[in-house]
Amino acid sequence: MTERRERVALGVITLIAALARLVSLRQPMRFDESVSWAYYVGRPWGTVVGKYLQPNNHVLYSLLAKLAAMPAGYAPWALRLPAFVAGVAIVPLVWVVARRLTDPSTALLAAALAAGSTPLALYSTNARGYSLLVVIFLAMLLMVDELRREPSPARWALLAVLGALGLYDIPVMLYPLGVVFTWYVLGTLRLAGDSRRRALGEMFVAVGVTIVIAGVLYAPIIASSGIAPIIGNKFVASSTWEQFVSELPRMLLSTLATWTSPLPVWSTPVVVLVAWIGYRARTDGERPPLAPAIATWCLLLLLAMHRAPFTRVWLFLLPLYLIAVARGLRLLVERWMQRGAAIQEWVAVGVATALATGLVVTRDVEQSDETGAFPTAREVAALLGPRLGATDRVLAPIPAIGPLLYYFPMAGLDSAALTRPVKPGARAFLVLDRRYGQTLTWASQNGVTPPGQFTTPVLIARFGDAEIYEASAR
Repeated sequence: MTERRERVALGVITLIAALARLVSLRQPMRFDESVSWAYYVGRPWGTVVGKYLQPNNHVLYSLLAKLAAMPAGYAPWALRLPAFVAGVAIVPLVWVVARRLTDPSTALLAAALAAGSTPLALYSTNARGYSLLVVIFLAMLLMVDELRREPSPARWALLAVLGALGLYDIPVMLYPLGVVFTWYVLGTLRLAGDSRRRALGEMFVAVGVTIVIAGVLYAPIIASSGIAPIIGNKFVASSTWEQFVSELPRMLLSTLATWTSPLPVWSTPVVVLVAWIGYRARTDGERPPLAPAIATWCLLLLLAMHRAPFTRVWLFLLPLYLIAVARGLRLLVERWMQRGAAIQEWVAVGVATALATGLVVTRDVEQSDETGAFPTAREVAALLGPRLGATDRVLAPIPAIGPLLYYFPMAGLDSAALTRPVKPGARAFLVLDRRYGQTLTWASQNGVTPPGQFTTPVLIARFGDAEIYEASAR
């Protein structure tokens, strides 16, 4: 009876997560997903699998998005459908992983926290491969746990395929992939003699198979562009050691603050403390703890690359963090109320409801600037459409340029107006967003409107924080 209540509660929590994410599925297109559509998803299949001009091509996700969105005319909700499905699937997967690592009550509470997590909801409604990567990581953790108890060639093969698909989704899968295999290695330290050697041998074969499959999948891209765009692009290129060391604390604080949302930033230290209590209370002696595997691999990779990645790269660790928070909350509440776990099913549903309601009411997902928000791109395209001549140019810096690359063709406009050279005598329309500090002075100082190249820009429209100016090229 208890297990049935638990599964019913999980179903309700998953439904709550889906409904909360549905609200944001039709939000205006953001920079990253718009550029991905303009250069990959909206182009022929051969371009998707054979070009990697910039890291916006999360190839596996691009393929799924193209498959899902073609019948719907590449509508925003359709482009995001694979991310949405994966994002909803994260919630029951968190429950399964937490149930393995902790206890049923903690597992339900962790699922509830995942249902209302702003970062998880954001990437469930963003046409990028991050929510899919989280699903693959959680599935690999479960597979390694099965392999530890009962190894088999089929399980090793599935693990290798999952790892290769994760790398094909986003190359930063190297972080979660390393964590999974490091966790397995730590588990083999408990074995002795031939058992350990056999376990490590099987693992190294799986790693090799993973690399081979990933290499085959990326072969068309490597043949056309080489491997440098994949492993050596500007977003992963090493920084100076001084810059790297200075960026690490900011990256850590930013990540923890982001993971705390939708709770206010000031509560971050409290949430971190609760997570620490939950981790310290770990009682499972069958498995090695995950934290050493995470710290060991991620630190080694960070030092090897000496480049602090974007906060979103760590999204795969957020479910584990939420499991620790849930464990800490459960221990604190039960110690305070002196009650057992019987009430936890409905407490978890209540937590999920409260957090998801907060997401919908505050519209945290839509208001986030992550991956480049420019919410009035559709209105700007509609305004400029009747005004643009054959030689006119639209000067739109990041993030406006991305969504406009999507909404121009959707409005029947020639997107070449966003990239063509500026000709003398032609008009130029300048699109700025004050949320990012973009003013006329900023545009001049940053080369968007070089001094002397244009007449004085005249404001012709304003949509929220967006301002549109008109000038003529000299």
